[in-house]
Amino acid sequence: MKKINFLILIFFLAISLNSFSSKKQSFTKIDTLKKTDQFILFNKTANIGDVFFSKNKKSTEPVLYFKIGYTADQTNSNAIKTAVQGGQQYGEANRPSITEVKILMGKYREMKAETASKTASLYTLTEIEFPLHLQVKILNETVEFELLQPGKWTIDLNLKK
Repeated sequence: MKKINFLILIFFLAISLNSFSSKKQSFTKIDTLKKTDQFILFNKTANIGDVFFSKNKKSTEPVLYFKIGYTADQTNSNAIKTAVQGGQQYGEANRPSITEVKILMGKYREMKAETASKTASLYTLTEIEFPLHLQVKILNETVEFELLQPGKWTIDLNLKK
């Protein structure tokens, strides 16, 4: 009877370890969605539509403009509200905002938040050290990317409504 209890205990431990290791593997697995010699888009969650990367070939200024909006086309507003990014950014309900940034490689000195339109936010990251690998959370969505080459970058991220 003790042998059967021991075998049952071993069986449940093996199942628990297998379950834990499979969860850990799925969390650390990286799917590369798009890769070029200038950037890599590792992954994005389901409610992120398109992510467009562009680099200004004439400027070597180490800056990143990260615009977050909804998929519907919006015109830019003349009014711009500015705030320096601290630990978290709290935006209006109709304008998406960054809630967390994890720096996986590289660094930046400052993040500034602005209102780009009624439904879009613009973040400017300055004094960047490349390559820059970030995991950015916007509301409940996440995008992970790496900028491989130094320069002046613009990233447009469109959220699905």
